[in-house]
Amino acid sequence: MLVRLTEVCMNGAVTMPNNYILREVFINPEHVIMIREEKRIQELNEQGLVASELDTAHRFSKLTINRGHAGTEIVVIGAPDTVETKLQQNTNQLLRG
Repeated sequence: MLVRLTEVCMNGAVTMPNNYILREVFINPEHVIMIREEKRIQELNEQGLVASELDTAHRFSKLTINRGHAGTEIVVIGAPDTVETKLQQNTNQLLRG
């Protein structure tokens, strides 16, 4: 089962005042191999440079997602322990057949 998170990603538009946008992302918890705190985005958010709708107290996590022999990293809203809890909620379900 996929888990819905909010990703913070670079905005490709030059004319936009903020360099970052928020978008919804669905993650397969079985493919997440590492979660760590992302301080750089948190500092930018405290300066008001990420997204105007975010509170300055938000914390951020960087997820490393397994893609076979390579990995992909994305930054999501939430402290590492909060993100881990959300990812684990969907993995403890029992399938009945």
